[in-house]
Amino acid sequence: MVADETGRFAFYNIPQDHYNIRARFVGFKAAVVSDIPFSADSTLHVEIVLSAENNSLDEVVVVGYGKQKKANLTGAVAQVSGKVLEDRSLPNISQGLQGMVPNLNLVPQDGKPTQSPSFNIRGNTSIGQGGSALVLIDGVQGDPSLLNPNDVASVTVLKDAASSAIYGARAAYGVVLITTKTPKKDRVSINYSADYSSKQPTVVPDIVDNGYTYATMFDSAWSAWNDYAQTAQNINKTQPFSKAYLEEYKKRNADPSLPKVETDQNGNYVYYGNTNWYDLLYKDYLGATSQNLSISGSSEKTSFYLTGRYYGQGGLFRYNSDDYHLYNLTGKGTVQVLPWLQITDNFQFSSRYYHNPLNVGEGGSIWRNLADEGHPSSMLFNPDGTLTFSAAYTVGDFVYGKNGIDMTKTVIRNTSGFVAAFLNNQLHIHGDLTFENTREDQKQIRVRVPYSTTEGVIAYVGTAYNDLNQDQYKTDYLATNIYGDYETHLGDHYLKAMVGYNYEQSVYNAFSAGRNGLIYADATDLNLALGQSINTGGGYENGLFWVAFTG
Repeated sequence: MVADETGRFAFYNIPQDHYNIRARFVGFKAAVVSDIPFSADSTLHVEIVLSAENNSLDEVVVVGYGKQKKANLTGAVAQVSGKVLEDRSLPNISQGLQGMVPNLNLVPQDGKPTQSPSFNIRGNTSIGQGGSALVLIDGVQGDPSLLNPNDVASVTVLKDAASSAIYGARAAYGVVLITTKTPKKDRVSINYSADYSSKQPTVVPDIVDNGYTYATMFDSAWSAWNDYAQTAQNINKTQPFSKAYLEEYKKRNADPSLPKVETDQNGNYVYYGNTNWYDLLYKDYLGATSQNLSISGSSEKTSFYLTGRYYGQGGLFRYNSDDYHLYNLTGKGTVQVLPWLQITDNFQFSSRYYHNPLNVGEGGSIWRNLADEGHPSSMLFNPDGTLTFSAAYTVGDFVYGKNGIDMTKTVIRNTSGFVAAFLNNQLHIHGDLTFENTREDQKQIRVRVPYSTTEGVIAYVGTAYNDLNQDQYKTDYLATNIYGDYETHLGDHYLKAMVGYNYEQSVYNAFSAGRNGLIYADATDLNLALGQSINTGGGYENGLFWVAFTG
């Protein structure tokens, strides 16, 4: 039973008996009135008074290098638990956090599963330059798109400028702290979960797919653009056009039994199609699966937490599919070496693969080329099975299935640390050392796409390419923190102080090589490219960052 806006509720036509009534409201303790006698055909009034629930002030919130009760917070902080990510088919946690944290804005550039949008707090941050929040995973800067959503215990957002007092200028636009799970005390648990989901495009352009209607509209628009002084000779560059063609098209549109493809006196194909290129481009549905296994346990002096996850998502494109695979492995452990000393270790491995199909027509994207050359009046295939000119510029490139970028990113990170407690557990000294290796590999292949406008004659789209490029990026990251915090109560007052030191080093190396003149369309090695256009490149950066902080 739900009470009205004044808190009143009523039950009708209930049998004679003794009843218990339990009332609850958000922010108040639940109250129970027991053993209420009720006789038939009578009216009984019961008044229930709820008392405020103050336990929320005892909740612990991750703030900077430590934790603090909500009752003692003075900064602007928001926090959600990892439960908001549970039972959801997510390529990465960035997509799962959209709309979950007040004032946290996550706007991806596109819908690719590899996308990790910038974390923006409280809207526009500066004129012209913008600004993103600093994202830390277990205290170390990282890429949230590679994190296993099932490993997340909480996400905390530090919104105000006080974050800069701890993390320096990098935190000028706020800090997002992602904390991973730890094992529950005095128990061993094994959990396995699997989910399978079906997804579909949310919005697909509703285009004119009747070829005759399209051709008529094209003719009208072209003539008006040229002050009705000219008649188009082509629909852009891939399909011939004339008034006679339009008249013949009208007959064939009225009689669906007539062939959709003919050859003229010169042997050139003439099309009378009704092609919806977006239906050919996108699947109606795509599947995704997630398999997650976790083992955790703890005793009086030791604890461990092991998880492994595989996430796979089929591509959205019907041909040359943009498939995605992500693998995660996490291992955490603690050992209480002495009553005052605890040793910790946190290992994380992530590896993802994504295939990004390419379209070599005009060097533009598939959507731009569809806008230019995806004519409903044309078709995907010729009668002999070759691609049409319009198809080779657009979806036919994907059907050919040889152009694209294979992208792999692997991150290996290990953090070892300690916590020492002194002065009746009021003074804590923390120290940790993190090493992270990030490697990204990309292989891009662009080959010519064959098509035919005349029976028995093959031509090609993308003749300016026919090349292979390989890129490799490697980053070695080292970070160490040592800090101490002291907390105590002085009468009714709470006192907490912190002082520490942070040092970080990042070494970045890049290498790229490419060459044109692939000797055949299925070549996947630079040794099989014999062209004269050779390009190589590289890069090196060594960055240092250190800061002393107090709080």
